[in-house]
Amino acid sequence: MKDAIKDEWITRIADKVARLSKEHDTEGYEVCVSSTQKLTISLDDAKGIERLQADEETGIAIRTLKHQRMGFSFSFNTSELAVEETFRRALDSGSVLDKQEFSFPAEKPDSVPADCYYDQDVQKIPESGKVALLETMADAARTDARIVRVERPSYEEMTGTVSLFNSAGIAKSAATTRFGISISVLAREGGESQMSWDFQGTNAFRRLDPKRVARTCAEQALQTLGGIQLITGFYDAVLTPFVASQFLSVLAGSFKADAVYKRTSMLADKLHQQVFPEHVSMYDDPGLSDGAGSVPFDAEGVPAQKKAVVDKGTIATFLYDRHYALLMKEETTGNAVRHTLTQPPVTGITNFVLHSEKSSAQDVRHVLSDGPVITELMGLHTVNPVSGEFSLGARGYMIKSGKFSAPCKGITVSGNLFSLFNDIERAGTDHILYGNILTPSLLIRSLKISGAAG
Repeated sequence: MKDAIKDEWITRIADKVARLSKEHDTEGYEVCVSSTQKLTISLDDAKGIERLQADEETGIAIRTLKHQRMGFSFSFNTSELAVEETFRRALDSGSVLDKQEFSFPAEKPDSVPADCYYDQDVQKIPESGKVALLETMADAARTDARIVRVERPSYEEMTGTVSLFNSAGIAKSAATTRFGISISVLAREGGESQMSWDFQGTNAFRRLDPKRVARTCAEQALQTLGGIQLITGFYDAVLTPFVASQFLSVLAGSFKADAVYKRTSMLADKLHQQVFPEHVSMYDDPGLSDGAGSVPFDAEGVPAQKKAVVDKGTIATFLYDRHYALLMKEETTGNAVRHTLTQPPVTGITNFVLHSEKSSAQDVRHVLSDGPVITELMGLHTVNPVSGEFSLGARGYMIKSGKFSAPCKGITVSGNLFSLFNDIERAGTDHILYGNILTPSLLIRSLKISGAAG
């Protein structure tokens, strides 16, 4: 253990918890030590620095297993006394919980280096360079006289180190970096105003593209000025990569083993059945370059691995952490995630990817002769994750004879999430990564859109 984790203070924590576990005769334990540094910079309308804030946080989270009862506690104090107190609180919390079938996973070698998602140049980038990047983004957004305001060009940087060790021999650390930029613009024409927002996230500073983010944001705002109201009906429609990623982020939750076990997923009885078109596959990929969920190992120390969740339309596997794998007599897929140090690991996705074998165009808008392009959704939180039913406000524009015609306003898209992905007619090759969701633009067959009465 001491060889695997080099930092002396972390080794002391490991030794301390090992002694406490022996003293209290536990069946096992797990300790996560996390350290994060975060920098936020934003500009005001005059491109002056509105906010520059640096934060740092270090803490520990401990899980204990005694009499097959799992306890959990955390602390942002890593002193020897705090570690002992955190361990005792974990034991106390477990004593009142039900027994569960569980054992901590044993050590297995990771398939990628522990620092493969860490930008080695992060300490070399001066703050002046980060401010200059935001200034470039603000200037690039002013592409048209109708862009009357550029709001809060922002930069976020996070550097993190996670060390994990348990009673079954796991002892490993990983370092990650995460960079993000975002911008909002206000477009105005006549008496109408429209806002738009866009962002980019990456694991490497050099891959930030402020001009692309700014141009996309400005185009989205300009394309929604004016507009017509569609007649209510069913349309062949295009979802931009951003809108497709929003729908996919909701669908991804249906593959988690906890939802399947609790029968809160409509896919619970669909394993090894064809649910989606044969040309559609979906992957959980913790090794995706620039993915917000990219990790060398999961929150329980299990090596990260890419897996096909949907293989040519057929449900190939669900996503398991250690607990639900044991409960459902399956193997863990390395999908334990820790959303925050203050909570124990849960089942989750890493990076979720949609791929289609029917992708003949860079952007499927080029193969849509007549129909709407949906560029924004409102009220995504109202989608029913169990039934899949949705009715969402939306914005977009119409294509006529293959060309931009007019913006759409006052429209609602509705239907069923599972039917929507079953109605994918074609996909583009314009994959864009939004956080931990990667998808191209999608051509959807017969999407219900409500507007004006026919």
